[in-house]
Amino acid sequence: MGPGVGFGERVPPSLILMSGSTLWGLTWIWLKYAAELGIGPILLSVVAYAAQWLVVAPFAWRAWTDPHRPAISRLNWEWLGLLAFAAGVSGVGFTMAMVYGDVVRSMMLFFLIPAWGVLFGRLFLKEPLSPGRIAAVISAIAGAFLILGPDFGDGLLAADWFALIAGFSLAAANTLFRFLAEQPIPIKLTLMQGSTVLLGLVAWLFSSEFGVVPTLEAVGSSALYGVTMLLAAVLATQYAVERLPASRTAILMTLELLVAVASAAWLGDRVHGLNIWIGGALILSAALLEAASAHRRQPELAAPCKG
Repeated sequence: MGPGVGFGERVPPSLILMSGSTLWGLTWIWLKYAAELGIGPILLSVVAYAAQWLVVAPFAWRAWTDPHRPAISRLNWEWLGLLAFAAGVSGVGFTMAMVYGDVVRSMMLFFLIPAWGVLFGRLFLKEPLSPGRIAAVISAIAGAFLILGPDFGDGLLAADWFALIAGFSLAAANTLFRFLAEQPIPIKLTLMQGSTVLLGLVAWLFSSEFGVVPTLEAVGSSALYGVTMLLAAVLATQYAVERLPASRTAILMTLELLVAVASAAWLGDRVHGLNIWIGGALILSAALLEAASAHRRQPELAAPCKG
């Protein structure tokens, strides 16, 4: 499912990806607004992704039942299940980090994806550990230490863990999506969205949110977020990354981090220390180093990301 062919011919995929990354970078505004209306971040995730799944599922079913679809030799359900789990953890964790945490800090920790991507790329895709990729990992880890350094003595905040786990899980999901390149895309997408709903429900049952009745306005806002801003961000990203080289995709998607940090710094009232900004610059440098490394390795198209 994605924008039509005519649309893609008129609008360059790079511009579509930049639009999607901008939307991802602004999602925190809607997430915090919905939470303030009276809904916890776990249930917010469940409602948003369930509403999105209801929109996407019919298109996936139509693609699955298309008589002209190439025959499938085998569905790798074990790896598909792991892909769905990683995507679900990422979807719920990202929402919790944005709602509970400081947006600038949480987004920077979430964006340690280049470091995790190098690890998973080596394990699953047998990608070489070039000097550029090693430098990217070192830069990302150094950035994380600068951001978290002052808090090591007192323990990390819950939102820090949510951001780190969400970024780690998203990197795993991205790698598995590419690893399962021969598996039908509609199946992968619907499993990833559905898994976010199921895992969110399980987490909700065992969380402090359970038993707290959300307001109808908050539920409606969460569902509207899922079928508008979130769905648009997902579709724009999915469409563009299938049509762009991996290196260009990695560079353009850093716009998500820049938009989130800039909007949070502009709209927020918290002053961040120099360690936060230097750490963020190192993490951004890691993403650019990884993009340069991907360009030197091969010019193949990138896989979809973001469950």
